Amino acid sequence: MSRRMLIAIACAALVIAAILAAACTGSEATPPAGEIKKFSSADEIRQYLEENTKLAAEAEGEMYWGGDVVVNEVSVDRGVAQSTAKGLGTAAPAAIIGSTDYSTTNVQVAGVDEPDFVKNDGKYIYLISGDTLTIVEAYPAASAAIISKTVLDDTPRDIFISGNRLVLLTTGSPSRDSGDGPDSAPLMKSMPYYGGYSSATHAVFYDISDRKNPKIVKDFEIDGEYIDARLIGSNLYLVTREQVYSYRDEEIRVPCLRENAKCVVTPDVYYFDNPERSYAFTTITSFDTASADEKDAKTYLVGTGNILYVSQDAMYISYQKYHSIYRRGMVEPAIPISVDGTGSSGSSTGVTSSVLWEDFNRMSDAEKQRVIADMKAQEEERIIKKEIDQSTTAIHKIAIDNGAITYIARGEVPGYLKNQFAMDEYTNNLRVATTSNVYTTRGSYEYNNVFVLDSGMKTIGELTHIAEQETIYSTRFMGDRLYMVTFKRIDPFFVIDLSTPTKPKILGKLKIPGYSDYLHPYDKDYIIGVGKETGTNEWGGVSTQGIKLALFDVRDVENPKQVGKVEIGDSGSDSAVLSDHKAFLFDKEKNLLVIPARVVRQEYPSVEKTEDDLPRVWYGAYVFGVDPASGFVLRGTVEHGTQGESYYWYGNSKNEVKRSLYIGDTLYTLSTAKILANPLDDISRTVVTITLDSREDVLYPDVMRAME
Repeated sequence: MSRRMLIAIACAALVIAAILAAACTGSEATPPAGEIKKFSSADEIRQYLEENTKLAAEAEGEMYWGGDVVVNEVSVDRGVAQSTAKGLGTAAPAAIIGSTDYSTTNVQVAGVDEPDFVKNDGKYIYLISGDTLTIVEAYPAASAAIISKTVLDDTPRDIFISGNRLVLLTTGSPSRDSGDGPDSAPLMKSMPYYGGYSSATHAVFYDISDRKNPKIVKDFEIDGEYIDARLIGSNLYLVTREQVYSYRDEEIRVPCLRENAKCVVTPDVYYFDNPERSYAFTTITSFDTASADEKDAKTYLVGTGNILYVSQDAMYISYQKYHSIYRRGMVEPAIPISVDGTGSSGSSTGVTSSVLWEDFNRMSDAEKQRVIADMKAQEEERIIKKEIDQSTTAIHKIAIDNGAITYIARGEVPGYLKNQFAMDEYTNNLRVATTSNVYTTRGSYEYNNVFVLDSGMKTIGELTHIAEQETIYSTRFMGDRLYMVTFKRIDPFFVIDLSTPTKPKILGKLKIPGYSDYLHPYDKDYIIGVGKETGTNEWGGVSTQGIKLALFDVRDVENPKQVGKVEIGDSGSDSAVLSDHKAFLFDKEKNLLVIPARVVRQEYPSVEKTEDDLPRVWYGAYVFGVDPASGFVLRGTVEHGTQGESYYWYGNSKNEVKRSLYIGDTLYTLSTAKILANPLDDISRTVVTITLDSREDVLYPDVMRAME
């Protein structure tokens, strides 16, 4: 390229950059996050929020509507305080004479228990039904009966069982501080709540050595809404989040852990030099379930998010960072030039802007138009590259060790996560699957990615633009492989190799109708998928049909095959498994797979459908055996309800099965209305029906999860 053309292109770059920048708003892209820091005073929190919320808003080209930030005057530079109520004793080991063969909650990581509204220990079933904590003596099945009911004041969410200790997690309104605690506690007494409303999470520890008479040992309350929890051994980790608002005259409350309405712990508050559009106090609190004592607590001032992945050694908390499509600073000349002729700006030409304009003006109109068109194409390509930053996921890694909570590092990846199964820790690396949804002036497009981050949360491997114009529906990491399902009109089932972390690659894929919302390993060679079947409607689009079970053979990784398939019901059919993996029950040794189902049949009593006709609906559970040679074999069904009750297209019946479990040789299926016990060798026969309090149409936890 001639020097004249080089100068002309550089000049045109100034023209195009000026044109495009004039249409843009905002400032430079968000700078990378710095090291974690700890606030030393309330004034420091106030100043940080005021400056960074405004900076983030301006970076996105938005009007900043905030004002002065007021922070309650508490001492946040302090260690974890110990409870003022010690010495209540350690729960004695459970002395339960029940079956040693029983199912547990379906979890993502072995050894890391997840909270649920139903638990069992081989003899008793513990569940939240409506506003009641119910304990059922379930083993032996012939004499199963409810032995205790505890009506709860707050909204129950989840439970854990650990020996003779039951931990109930609830949400409600914060209590006022009623007396002295740590140094900061008296200053919390008259704190107003955001807009007159705030939420608090309770961790209530029960002594259940006498199952007929559960007794509260301690009731801890932490400011913020309940996000999630994990139980590793006897160590319980609770994650709560409290949104921080920076409106004028609003007072910002630093989270506090209370016991009996007294503030006993004010966690240290940590932050990063990284502006966010909104902030939340994310607090991690650890407890010893045996002694019912708090062990550690840390609060992080970060963005808002609620997708959590936990291994036995670390917790990964993620949230999305959103950006505008265009920001000032996105467009820059393709050739850096000096404005003073010295080349100090990094120019390789060392020419002044006046010379550039002179040469550009000497060109013919055709030459000018050609140069401008070339530069437009180049700048549009630059914008496309920047647009992938519209949605970025930030992930914080926090070490957990016997209750101790230690921050490790922060990382970012393009795109957003589907759920917790989009993350996985393996050989000290974190693997992440995301979907990027990009909006441009030319329309929108989406694609999928896989990233590998090292122990310091630095990206060391990536595979991008997988299945363009499709979205991730489910993922399952297994060893050095990832199985991933995307969907738009057809279901590509991908096998992705992660054996070389720096070079992820697609090994094979299978395209079939339908999709899988959940993937579960049968063993290392076969994968079970649960989702929906699809078909083509009369307008040429895609319509969902019944519940679909698929069995994938991945022995030949380059050519995965579907070796088994079952479709349950017609359009409108649904299963709790599709939105909650804890509803999935599988035991390979027992050859047992249980799928809760709402089965809709598009059949009508009259010859021709009328406006008053409704589909036929069945509520219950399907029980299968699974064999790679023959696929899925129906062992029987358990019915909880039929068309005799009202049917809602968008809602739940009290007879809709939410969970299933087994104790010994008996299968228990649970709906809001009842628990049915059926022998595994004779599924169709119900030996016991336990009626629950069905004043509510749905279980409270389901309502809360649907709202999140």
